[in-house]
Amino acid sequence: MQLKRVETYIKKHRLLRNSDTVIVAVSGGPDSLCLLHMLHRLRDKYNLKLVVAHLNHGLRPEAAEEAHAVEELAREFSAWFEKKEVDIRTYKKENHLSEEEAGRRARYDFFYETAKKYNAAIIALGHHFDDQAETVLFNIIRGTGPDGLAGILPARSTGMVKLIRPLLFFRRSEIEDYCRFYNLKPSIDRSNLETGYTRNKIRLELIPYLEEQFNPRTREALFGLSELARYDRQLLRFLAAKKYKQLATHSFGKISLDLDGLLNLPQSIRGRVLKLALAKFIPGKKLNRPHLGELNKLLEQGKVNTRLSLPHNVEAVLTGKSLIVRSDSNLKAEKFNAVNLNIPGKAYLPGGLTITARIESVDNLTWPPLSCQAYLDLDRLSVTSLKVQPRWPGARFHPQGASGSKKLKDFLIDQKIPECRRDNLPLVTAENEILWVAGVRIAHPYRVTSATKKVLVLELRVLKRPK
Repeated sequence: MQLKRVETYIKKHRLLRNSDTVIVAVSGGPDSLCLLHMLHRLRDKYNLKLVVAHLNHGLRPEAAEEAHAVEELAREFSAWFEKKEVDIRTYKKENHLSEEEAGRRARYDFFYETAKKYNAAIIALGHHFDDQAETVLFNIIRGTGPDGLAGILPARSTGMVKLIRPLLFFRRSEIEDYCRFYNLKPSIDRSNLETGYTRNKIRLELIPYLEEQFNPRTREALFGLSELARYDRQLLRFLAAKKYKQLATHSFGKISLDLDGLLNLPQSIRGRVLKLALAKFIPGKKLNRPHLGELNKLLEQGKVNTRLSLPHNVEAVLTGKSLIVRSDSNLKAEKFNAVNLNIPGKAYLPGGLTITARIESVDNLTWPPLSCQAYLDLDRLSVTSLKVQPRWPGARFHPQGASGSKKLKDFLIDQKIPECRRDNLPLVTAENEILWVAGVRIAHPYRVTSATKKVLVLELRVLKRPK
C-alpha cells in the first residue's frame, strides 16, 4: 500500500523516467533506508540503476560502523556504492560556515560529484512530510518571501541534475513503521536530539509547543501552506519568464530591459524579472532581497545614468529607455585565428576564453539559457566538428527570430556591439555558416523546437580574468 502511494507520487510529479541512473543519498537513518528500500522495490519496473552515496561527516565515533552497514546494504541490493569522508569541523572553519550549513554543503557537493562520475541525472533524497513542516517554519522565522513558503520542492533541477524527494508526503511515523515492518536497521544520529542546532530546536521544542498551545495539526497546516505556496510560485515564475522574454534583449556581456515595461509590472512580477536578469551574471546564493530592493529603488527614482554596483562585478545602469545589467569584467575580445571545436569538446581562445560543446537531451535543459549559452538542434547539423573563428568579409547571419539572413556587420550594429569588438567576436560556425554569435544570438535554422531530440549545448566561459 505504501509503495503504491509512493509510485503514485512519483508519477504525479514526474520524478523518474525509465532507465534512469539514480544517486540515492543514504545516511543510514530511517528516512534514507526507507527511500533506498522503496527504490529497490521499484527498480525493475523503472529499469533503474541505483548508486548508494554515503558521506561520513567525521563527527561521531560510530560513523565508520554506520558507513560499513550502508555499504553492506548496498551490496545486498546489488547497488553501486560510493562513500567519502569529510572533516566537517575543519571544512566549516575554512569556509566560515555554521556546522549545519557546512554539513549540508559537503553532502550536496559529494552527491553532485557522484552524479557526474556515473553520468546520472537524478539524485534521490529522503526528505519527508515532517521535514517540510519544519523547513517552512524555519523559513518564516528567517523572514522568507513567498518562494520560501513553498519549502522543499518534490523535484528541483540544478544544471543537468534533478533532485527528487519521493517521500515528501510521508510522515516520519510512517517511515519508522515501514522500517520496522521490513526489518530495516536504521542508525540513530544522536546529534538530531541536540537543541543547539536551529532545526533541531524547531523540531523538538517549537513545533510541539505550537501543537500543544495553538493548533494540534500545526504540521498539517504548514505542509498545506507549502503546497499552496508552491502552486503560486509556479504561476509567478511562469508569468515572470514570459514577461522577461518580452522585455529583455541580450547582447555580449549585458542584458537590456525595457524600462517602461518594467515599471508597469506588479511588484511581485517585476522582482522576479529582475532576478532572472541578475541570475545570468550572479550565482543564486550571492543574490538576495536587499540587492533587488536597491535595484527597484533605482528604477523608481528614474535618474538617468545612475549606476548600482552588485556582487560579482555586476552593475546596473539606468538609461532613458532601458535598465542595463552588465558585468564589469566584460570579456575583452582579442585577435585570434580559427580553432576547431569537436562535439563534444572545448576550444581555447585568447584572453582566457573557452567555448565548450556537449550533447544533452531536451529534458535536461534549464530554460531560459544563460547569455553565455546556446542551445542548438543537433540533428540539423551534419558535422562532428565545428570552428570558432572571427568574422570575415561578406559574412551573413540568420538571427533567431528573423525572417531571413542579413549582413553580420548590420546585425552587430543593430545589437550595439562596439566597433572595436566586432572583428574579434567569437563565431561558432559549421562549414562557414554561423551557428552562434557567441554571447549574442543563435542562428534561426538551428533553434530548438518541439521536434528536437538531441541538443548541442555551447558555453562561453572565462578561465581567468583578462589582463
